[in-house]
Amino acid sequence: MHKPIAVIWDWNGTLVDDAFLFVDIMNSFLLEHGLDKITVKDYKRVFGFPIKDYYLNLGFNFKNESFKSLGKRFIETYKSRQFEPLLFDGVVDLLFFFKQKNCKQFVVSAQENSLLKKSIKHYKLDAFFSNTFGVENVFAKGKVDLALSLVENFLNDSYEVFVIGDTLHDLEVAQSIRATPVLVSYGHCNRGRLNKNKNIVVDSVKDLFDFFSNHDSLRL
Repeated sequence: MHKPIAVIWDWNGTLVDDAFLFVDIMNSFLLEHGLDKITVKDYKRVFGFPIKDYYLNLGFNFKNESFKSLGKRFIETYKSRQFEPLLFDGVVDLLFFFKQKNCKQFVVSAQENSLLKKSIKHYKLDAFFSNTFGVENVFAKGKVDLALSLVENFLNDSYEVFVIGDTLHDLEVAQSIRATPVLVSYGHCNRGRLNKNKNIVVDSVKDLFDFFSNHDSLRL
């Protein structure tokens, strides 16, 4: 008999198509500081965690403005535009597929918790998730701890757990809870970075749907 399945979703870049927004906001900061602008392609090549290292890689030295100040200003700008992005095509169908198959679904995100919950409500996805968890800061710290707490409080060894995300940090999250990582290359990191260790990487929501619909316990 197959184990029941639990799916832990990332949010930004996995369910919602928002890389362009992160690039647009960052470019305004880069221009302020006399640094070169980036494209979405550049972003997917350099974005990562910890966020402070990402800023350093873009050329910020925190002498004229601290990382703390930049991070807070970024989030304030993001708040005013957070509903501009659309969900990726096919996301709702995939969430519905998991729901039909009685899979438990959660969101664990490096986004600040109140912003995450507002977004999920805005996109009318509340009904799909057993619970959602964002971090309690604006610096994207604490995602692994959230995942560990989720497993301890909501899941047990009887579940087969998958983590679906678009960065190597999601791989770390999956490893921390001994889950199977499924990484998507259509979000905030390119395939080359995600596929270095022969991870499971898919290139579209359709490919993601195909991967899970062919899973032994989820076959259509």
